[in-house]
Amino acid sequence: KLEDMERFKYPSQNDIVDPLCLDHMHEGVQMLMKHVGQNDKIFIQVDSDCDGYTSAAILINYLNCLFPHFVQTKISYRIHDGKQHGLLTDTIPEDIKLVIAPDSSSNDYEVHKQLAERQVDVLVIDHHEAERGSEFACIINNQLCDYPNKFLSGAGVTWQFCRFLDFILEVNYADRYLDLVALGNTADMMSLRELETKHLITK
Repeated sequence: KLEDMERFKYPSQNDIVDPLCLDHMHEGVQMLMKHVGQNDKIFIQVDSDCDGYTSAAILINYLNCLFPHFVQTKISYRIHDGKQHGLLTDTIPEDIKLVIAPDSSSNDYEVHKQLAERQVDVLVIDHHEAERGSEFACIINNQLCDYPNKFLSGAGVTWQFCRFLDFILEVNYADRYLDLVALGNTADMMSLRELETKHLITK
């Protein structure tokens, strides 16, 4: 239909899905804010591809808008040495209280358990397919819930996390990083048949 063609050519903000369609969004934000409030050290694992780099960059730069001194003194990150994915417990410093894994780690169930035994919280913001959730981590993943767009990459899910923080804290920083959202989705070869993904890249 002509109207469908026009809508595909010119998607709009109405095609953006509510971030609360992602399960565990409230839990993830509460987990992050708890550790920021306690001035705990946070570790971010950067996944070793473009979507991983952009996902981590979105999150770190966004948090730097909110809490610059905290980010510069309490947040550390690691880039994998090679083509590795997910969390490696022996690379996480002992004094860390929260580990965040953007674009990875939905399936790292044993690592989640090991970190929980060290009393370390784990927040996963991901888009990869997984068998199930994790009893030892908070997983925000569009493949593990009723989120309608299964072709949103890790950068897009991370942007939705930041977008919900915008709403909670009454600020407007998430859209500053739409260039990284577009790059992450494009590099990860996400389908542009989904109007949300197409609109984010166009915007």
